[in-house]
Amino acid sequence: MKTLNKQVTSKTLYSFDIFDTLITRKFATPKGIFFLMQDILENNKDLNPYLYSNFAKIRVGTEDFVRKMFAKQQNYQDITFDEIYETIKTNFNLSEKETEYLKNLEIECEIQNLIPISENITKLKTLIERGNNVVLISDMYHSSATLRRILTNIDPIFSDIKIYVSSELRSTKFRASLYKKIKEELKPKNWIHTGDNKNADYNSAKSVGIKPHLYQYPTLKGYEKEAVETDNLLTQTIVGIAKNLRISSRSKVYDFGASCAGPILYHYVDWIIESSLKSGIKNLYFIARDGYIPKLIADVIIKEHCLNIKTHYIYGSRKAWRVATERTIDSFIYNIFDEYFYKFSTKFLCERFDINKQELETYTNLEYNSKVLSSKERRSLYNRLSNDKNFKAFLINKHKQKVDLIKAYLKQELDFSEEQLAFVDINGSGRTSDMLAELIQRPIQTFFFCTDTNLIQKPQSIKRVFLCSQKFKHFWFELLCRTPDGQTLGYRELNNKIEPVLEAVNPQKLLSWGYEKYIEGILDFSKTFSKIHKNNENKNIDFYYRYFAYIMNKIDKETADILGSIPYCDTGNEINASECAPAYNVLKFIFTRNKDFLFISKPRSTIFAQVLINIKMKYNTFRKFIIDVHIHRKKQEVYICILGLRIDLSKILSRLI
Repeated sequence: MKTLNKQVTSKTLYSFDIFDTLITRKFATPKGIFFLMQDILENNKDLNPYLYSNFAKIRVGTEDFVRKMFAKQQNYQDITFDEIYETIKTNFNLSEKETEYLKNLEIECEIQNLIPISENITKLKTLIERGNNVVLISDMYHSSATLRRILTNIDPIFSDIKIYVSSELRSTKFRASLYKKIKEELKPKNWIHTGDNKNADYNSAKSVGIKPHLYQYPTLKGYEKEAVETDNLLTQTIVGIAKNLRISSRSKVYDFGASCAGPILYHYVDWIIESSLKSGIKNLYFIARDGYIPKLIADVIIKEHCLNIKTHYIYGSRKAWRVATERTIDSFIYNIFDEYFYKFSTKFLCERFDINKQELETYTNLEYNSKVLSSKERRSLYNRLSNDKNFKAFLINKHKQKVDLIKAYLKQELDFSEEQLAFVDINGSGRTSDMLAELIQRPIQTFFFCTDTNLIQKPQSIKRVFLCSQKFKHFWFELLCRTPDGQTLGYRELNNKIEPVLEAVNPQKLLSWGYEKYIEGILDFSKTFSKIHKNNENKNIDFYYRYFAYIMNKIDKETADILGSIPYCDTGNEINASECAPAYNVLKFIFTRNKDFLFISKPRSTIFAQVLINIKMKYNTFRKFIIDVHIHRKKQEVYICILGLRIDLSKILSRLI
């Protein structure tokens, strides 16, 4: 083995940490190796069932116990790999053969699941080529021989580099004692150390006169930290891929795509493809615009696994597909009056009915304006129009050309030889799907990531929902599926072909936000994950609930800045799109009318604005915060809330009664 030339003391000594500096595991944390082992061991029923069913927790707990035991009894700062497994052997009555099997399995799992950090390996090679003295230093239970075996599997350059490891010298970088021992042996005049740990590789090195260089290895995002607490191999793999994609990234938007949007959307699309394979579906129609990114992911999965499914991007929307026909007129009118209460004006009504001011006045005697109708006014108007046969006939005739164009477009784009047509959307009530089924007079099914409780299943229009839960507000999820295009307004015939007519919006706002990098991050995650994730493997989605809970309840400022800065506006008003969840100060909060996504705006806002946001989110109106009387007869609840202080009157009133 090549050793350091101790005579060349004038040269600077360069040292490198090993894990998360030169190499890193494919998993989120070191525990990922143990979850992989547990997954393998569950197929080996010869071992103690308590051991193979709980191996990851046992392996982590045993290492911690042995380290503290040896620190107390032997005053050792670190322990060896053999000492960990000797304790496991004793506790679970393992044979020598079984113990060696576990030790070899762990080392093989390490070797097979490590990737190089090319940036730092290149620096190390350059230093060696220039004749510099280079050593490796690690706080690690593995021996230097095992570490060399692991490293040379990555690159042969490591076969001749001296390795100092804490388990052999019983001293650690963390306490600086390992640095001191190396200093006594090599006596360097200058020493530069590179590592990722702020305490062990930077502060401790600096304390003994070493010039430290802190390598910025990616830390876990807040939602990732929440997710890995679920303790399963799939989450460790998902977060590990996302984390390692961030190593060479210089874009926060890319990181968000690879780490948050990518994993969430991938598993939704994977579920769609699995469901389609089981149902014999050969064509998937991804509806604009929310279907654009899911289609890109589907194409990655289908290509990687050579699946017999075709994907299509089809232009459609509520505005384009909800039209009045003899079969749909009643649901068409009802759906318009049952949605968008907060902006339901005569102007809005004209836009949805696709009628002009004069036609509005003819059938309603109302003026065209933007004033929002009251609930009573809206109900009265609905009762009048839904029972007006002349108005219905007028609408059906008015929409006839639109209906013809829709049918022609769908006939052009859909494969009607399929027994059941399958569409992909993100969120919605399913009402547009119902009307589409009526239009084409064919059974369809629509995949949704999530829907609201207004969902109604119909024989001709089946809705399949990935996350059927009211625990979280899913409306924000559509932010992950933005595209630069405007909504589909309708269709036109051009050169004997039916083309969609799109709302003219400026795509530059979304592009300036970093949309292309965002897509790149999503696709890089999808390509990496699809190579290792097989169709028949674990589909645990615990991480979804962790991600969602984190974003809804305690989103950090960095994530809020990325998500909140996405250009967004109500459909139909996207020309005026701005940040979906802006940062507020007190004045801006008071004078802003529409306050969407407050849970995202909160960490971006000033402290005093955050107080107002908390009140708004909890009480909805400031009046209810100041004073609110609550009476619930069935639950026998009675209380008064004054300035957020709740005074329970239930027991007092029950005594009086």
